[in-house]
This record gives sequence, C-alpha cells and structure tokens, in this order.
Amino acid sequence: MPPAIHVRDARDEDHDTLFRFHKGLYEAHRDQVVAQEDLPLIAYRDYDRILVDDLRALMCDRNAHVLLAESNGRPVGYITGRVTTESRRVLPRRGVIEDWYVEEGERCTGVGKLLLEELERRFVDAGCQVVESATWSGNEGARHAHDAMGFREIRVIYRKLV
Repeated sequence: MPPAIHVRDARDEDHDTLFRFHKGLYEAHRDQVVAQEDLPLIAYRDYDRILVDDLRALMCDRNAHVLLAESNGRPVGYITGRVTTESRRVLPRRGVIEDWYVEEGERCTGVGKLLLEELERRFVDAGCQVVESATWSGNEGARHAHDAMGFREIRVIYRKLV
C-alpha cells in the first residue's frame, strides 16, 4: 500500500523543516541544475539570512500560502505561492508559485502534484484566473513537471556579466 500523503498549511513550528526544504531548493538543488559558470549571475550575499527572511515574509503575508506535504506524518515537500493583482492585464488576478520542492526520494510519487493541486484550489478560491511559475532553465525535472501539469512556457530570461 502506498504511503498516505497529506497536504496542510505550514505552521510556525514547521520553520526548521521549511528552512531545510528552502535551503535544499535554493542551494543544493540549484547547484545541480544551474551551470557552475552561471552561479555568479544569481548569487546573493548572506544567503541563509535571505532564505530566513524570505520564509518569514511568506508566513506573514495574508496573500501567501505555504503548504507542507507529509507522508505518514513525515514532511516530504512544500509549495509556496501568493496572490497578486495587475489591473492592466486582461487576466488581472494571478496565483504565483514561488517555491515548489519535493525531497529527492519522494519525487515522481505524486507529492508535487498534490501540493500544486491544493495551491491551485486556493488560488481559484481567491479569484485567480491564471497560475504562473518559474524555474531554472536547466531544471529538466521541474520543466517536465510543469509540462505534465498543463503549464506552457511563455517567457525566457537572459543574463550576462558586463
């Protein structure tokens, strides 16, 4: 029997788990999918402080959702997103996925899909008409997951040192 996956709102006491996932996404996983020569183009100073501040801001934002997936009570992934409005757009109310991470051993088991489906439900409930997400160009796993979940690639961003 496959393990039971449960998706719930993250709580303050989940901070250490969320930080571990956040760091896993933005450091360890990033280093696997971004070319070494491109790392200076996306580097920050005092990265741990930035990650802590980022999580704190998400947890305090009433327009944000921070969801945690558990398999038999053990945290295995998370997703974050926020509702934004751009009144000049035809579809002004957007749900923006900010972070989407599943532990390596739990990938391709449906955890990411369950996280996304729950976040999308919340976006719809908030009146969003479109969901937007971004990933690193070399992250083939995330690109495949986005394609499988019905996303379309709309924009590509380029950077270079000058």
